[in-house]
Amino acid sequence: MSSSSTKTEDKPLRIAFIHPDLGIGGAEQLVVNFALALQNKGHYVKIYTPFHDPKHSFKETNDGTLNVEVRGSIFPREIFRKFTAFCAIVRMILATLHVCLYGGHYDIVIVDQVSASVPLLRLFRKKVLFYCHFPDKLLCVERRSIFKKIYRFFLDFFEEVTTGFANLILVNSHFTQGIFYKSFKLLNKLKKPTAVLYPAIDLSKFENSQVDAEIAKKFPKETFFFSLNRYERKKNINLALKAYAKFRQLKKNTNLNLVICGGYDPRVRENVEHLEELRALGKSLGLEEDKNLFFLCSVSDAARATLLRNSFCVLYTPENEHFGIVPTEAMYTERPIIACNSGGPKESVLDGKTGYLIEQDENKWAEKMAYLADHPELIGNMGKQGKVNVVSRFGLQAFADSANTHVWSVVAPKRKSKST
Repeated sequence: MSSSSTKTEDKPLRIAFIHPDLGIGGAEQLVVNFALALQNKGHYVKIYTPFHDPKHSFKETNDGTLNVEVRGSIFPREIFRKFTAFCAIVRMILATLHVCLYGGHYDIVIVDQVSASVPLLRLFRKKVLFYCHFPDKLLCVERRSIFKKIYRFFLDFFEEVTTGFANLILVNSHFTQGIFYKSFKLLNKLKKPTAVLYPAIDLSKFENSQVDAEIAKKFPKETFFFSLNRYERKKNINLALKAYAKFRQLKKNTNLNLVICGGYDPRVRENVEHLEELRALGKSLGLEEDKNLFFLCSVSDAARATLLRNSFCVLYTPENEHFGIVPTEAMYTERPIIACNSGGPKESVLDGKTGYLIEQDENKWAEKMAYLADHPELIGNMGKQGKVNVVSRFGLQAFADSANTHVWSVVAPKRKSKST
């Protein structure tokens, strides 16, 4: 290999991310880990976003670890409490225009969630990698009115066409890859290539995180089932409450409580409404809040890690979840996981070895919860196997190597893949 070729391959790249709302959630965690992985490979990385609240975000985005710049926020998030998808598109286009006109040179731009900015980037001769967490057209299920159907028809078509402009499309699991081609028939017909890049967890967060003394005191080790999700209806948290109520009927003298924890943003109406719905459901099931049922909102990284480590078992309730970062975090902290037998968890959870994959039936969940309560020795055995599973398949180093290879495949297609 010539010296000039070696120099090109080894030089650090300038990489921009454009993300619609840099708050706290699975998509945001992936973007943060993606940026950290590439930054740790020696590349210059900067994240552009229309919204970033330092008080409601991952610490790496506000402590100087990652360079974050807010652009596109001049346009509202919603109009008359509607048109959130349209507003997100406009805000992303404004952020993209700033990157193209004033951001300087970037070797590649990585976009996720909102694909509207991809053709604009290509128009400015940018190389683009698009990360598809899940087709947005499938996330909007409420289409009862004629106006909403027409509105979403154009947005859905726009999503498919604009996604197809990316140089490379990554998906978070083989499950999502299959859904992608079923949903985007035009891209499937055109044989638009996709590749799987599993989300990763930053294992150092758990190794280096301090114990939250207050949380540890309130929730001692192996005294509670733990559900960790955003307060959104699609996360199916109702299943955890119903299963736990059935479990208490099976184990009347149990000392195992239920802790529901998740991302909560008072700006998001669904978060506010759904938390109240869950509280009402818990009360109707005979559960007593702050006695055997606890609700926590947007806790710190230290509290999150402490709750995972101290839990008896983690209940992961979303049906057909795209990937699901929580099961991998649970397994790394040596906790067994009970998850729905669908979507991403089927690729991450080893049924019967690191947890259980069960159909969406609260009776079956309750039975398995009772089985674990009767056989506590399984907790340690499953936990050890879970940690080995995560380190070998979903660690940040493996993720970084794969992410770096995908980025270079776009920037320099003829470059031989190698881990740098």
